Amino acid sequence: MGFPSDFLFGTANADHQVEAHDPSREDVWDLWERSQKLTERGRATDFQHRYEEDIAAAAELGCKVFRFSIAWARVEPECGSFDPEMLDHYRKVADCVKGHGMQLMVTLHHFVWPLWLERDHGGMIGKGFPDLFARFADRVAEAFGDRVDWWITFNEPSQLTFGYIKPWWQSRYYMPPGLPRGSEVDAEAEAVGRLIPNLFRAHARARGLIRTRNPEARVGVNPLVTGFPPWLQKLMDWGACHRGLQEALFKFTSKGALVSERGDVDLVIGGISVADETRHEFSDPYLRTGKAVLVRADHAFGSVADLAGKKVGLVAVGNQAEGWRRDLPAGTRRQAFRNYDDARSSLEAGGVDALYGDAFFLMPPELRDQDRFRFLAEHLSDENYVVVAPHGHARLVEMVDRAVADVVPSEHEAGAPEPVQRKATVPCSLHEVFRGEDSLPERLSSGRGVRRVRRRGKIRIGIRTDAPGLSEHCDGDGLEMRLARRIAAEVLGDESKLEIVPLVPGRRLEVLTSKSSWLNWAWRFWGTTCLIANSNWWYLGTSGRLPEELCPAEAVGAQDFVGLDYYWGLPTTGLHRFRLLEDAAHGRFLKAPVWPRGLFHALRRFGRWFPDQDLFIVENGCPPKAGGMSRGGYMDAHLDQVEKALDEGLRIKGYNWWSITSNREWGHPFDPNTDFGLYFVDLDRDPELRRVPTDEVDRFRAWIAKAESATSQEP
Repeated sequence: MGFPSDFLFGTANADHQVEAHDPSREDVWDLWERSQKLTERGRATDFQHRYEEDIAAAAELGCKVFRFSIAWARVEPECGSFDPEMLDHYRKVADCVKGHGMQLMVTLHHFVWPLWLERDHGGMIGKGFPDLFARFADRVAEAFGDRVDWWITFNEPSQLTFGYIKPWWQSRYYMPPGLPRGSEVDAEAEAVGRLIPNLFRAHARARGLIRTRNPEARVGVNPLVTGFPPWLQKLMDWGACHRGLQEALFKFTSKGALVSERGDVDLVIGGISVADETRHEFSDPYLRTGKAVLVRADHAFGSVADLAGKKVGLVAVGNQAEGWRRDLPAGTRRQAFRNYDDARSSLEAGGVDALYGDAFFLMPPELRDQDRFRFLAEHLSDENYVVVAPHGHARLVEMVDRAVADVVPSEHEAGAPEPVQRKATVPCSLHEVFRGEDSLPERLSSGRGVRRVRRRGKIRIGIRTDAPGLSEHCDGDGLEMRLARRIAAEVLGDESKLEIVPLVPGRRLEVLTSKSSWLNWAWRFWGTTCLIANSNWWYLGTSGRLPEELCPAEAVGAQDFVGLDYYWGLPTTGLHRFRLLEDAAHGRFLKAPVWPRGLFHALRRFGRWFPDQDLFIVENGCPPKAGGMSRGGYMDAHLDQVEKALDEGLRIKGYNWWSITSNREWGHPFDPNTDFGLYFVDLDRDPELRRVPTDEVDRFRAWIAKAESATSQEP
């Protein structure tokens, strides 16, 4: 059967990810990124001024749908005050889409909302939110609703729970707004219990107003669906329909670690960036640094481009390999070293032409004879170093945070745009940002780890062998040694009660593992699947399966099509790789588990629940590779599953590839991990923001042409 003649291929973007930052009309993510020390969007791709170029590129591919979203904070900069110029701008974008012969899909709420809504009205859990959102939707529909073919009220409503849930294995809320510091799991459950019915009410009321203006309007949502085996998904769906059981399980498994893990050391201070950390608890950042390139002072290299064909050394640890491919020219030869000391010795002896790595370790302030070297390039990335502890030691990490706040940095730590965060005051919530204060309980979590350290009479801290203080190439102690002593003073009252454990850089996290780790893994898996990963609750609600206190009666059946987003999944034999899904939640998509068959299962499930409604894959996409599969292979494998679902007679109306260009991925650094674009845009280093076609442009064009060719031959 293949693709029907009316099948719609499309692509998409989202306002906060592609529109330039406007300081006069910030949304909650602007404030969140800045307060959390995340990567800010800056100019993004400047879609606001270059939308014609991106829309034309989509049309040239053969796309029949283009999706973009409306920036609520720009359309309604103050409560009740709508900007006619911004509405006119979005009307022009809509006209551009229609002028290229494509259908238009508009998203009203793509993870962002105005600051005034959160500050003055309680945000999405405030009593007035459903009507405020419906008013916004009505005003957009009035302005250009006659151009819109498909409406999305809430992008991935299932993900919005992350703004109110911070399980014990996360150091912060994944997205705004966050709850006050120290909120217990009961408060999180209560907040989610208010969020979910508010989203249903807001969607239903917005849909009602949109359809009042246009009775033919098609309005839906696009929950993010994670691919799980059908037997597990049925179990999760059954649990979601029993609120008391679901809430009890969530509280039971999310309140704290099942066991307090013991490693060979209590803490590691080893040049570990937040991007590297996946399995442990970590502190506030103590250093902001970035990737750099070091050469001998007498080398004549003028720029990184001069290294093409040259031999460049790097230390095989953390995210160095990924950055090396991103930051150095094609043809550069790589040589790996165990540590920075060996790497610098090779550079000085002429064994390599340059070194790539973290500026902080390439040339620390304590390095002897620094005039032997110079930086060829600096600030190639923006990273934060943290102190790491095993799971179950959040109380110890709280004390580490106080030590981080007290450490006085050296003047201009090497390569650091901001040497050290002088105060460990990364806000826990937007409430803290708005009010300037937050509630800090005396005891955040179990103190078992602290008691164990105090009984021992000393704290064991691992530091990498090439760090100043341990390195034979450096004079005196460095920042990490100073921090270790301050931690000992904070925990034991005496900085001399400290045992330093030298660590091989590439194995610095191994000393934190313990035989009990698998128990916490199982605990995390069950607690997460109970609520966070179970995205089916939206369609359980609209199909009338959820309790009414979660899905009010006005929202049952309130949809005109079934949208879904699908990226990752795990078959039964792959459930042990659940941590890879957590990696993806933190922006490490290169490791995300790929399971195309999960898309087929999701389509079949929703087709069974809603046999009379069209299915639309609103988002599906991949960075340059994921789970060992190339982006092109990912595209082929998932579209093959769409074809199989069509062959079974499922009513699939369309498929959007995410996304048309590179974009800003919600506070994450821009690198291959977070680049889903068909057209590559070097967001950080190309002032012209040129759109460069990837290989997948031709592949997607070929899929569209194949579908059109097949339908043209239908009898």
